Amino acid sequence: MLSFSPFLIGVLFATFGEVKTLYGEGDEYFYDKYDGKPAFHAYVKGNRPFSGNDILKFDEVLTNIGNYYDPLTGQFTAPKTGLYQIACTIQGHRTSGVTFQIQKNNERFDLGYAGGRDWHAVTRVLLMQLKEGDKVFVQHRIPHRKETVAGNRHSYFSGRLLQ
Repeated sequence: MLSFSPFLIGVLFATFGEVKTLYGEGDEYFYDKYDGKPAFHAYVKGNRPFSGNDILKFDEVLTNIGNYYDPLTGQFTAPKTGLYQIACTIQGHRTSGVTFQIQKNNERFDLGYAGGRDWHAVTRVLLMQLKEGDKVFVQHRIPHRKETVAGNRHSYFSGRLLQ
């Protein structure tokens, strides 16, 4: 018989706005309502050309609590002021290197580079103090380079309000 941790059950149901957690043993389930903290997790669906000043659009959205991540623009808009954890993994397609930056509004917050060897990837995990209305997104960094980002759930962008 399969057994799932309370954390995993919470993650699976968080997308639907209600977190179901199993406490103790037996058939006792307690339902905790989602506490109003925004969170998102999205992947790049297919391999994607990335060049110029492109903003990378993570178009396969698995979690979007509060709908503050927009897959059409690739931008997360902070709904309230607070401390956020933002993470992203970018993988180059085959031997393509990928140069990118994580932007907070129109200013570079962090840099990343996935080396141009077979399927290299890089992960950036950041703590960001955001104000209501701030926008966070992943943008191409070196305009003259033409690169390809690996899709099919190899590259993702996620974030959540910590406090």
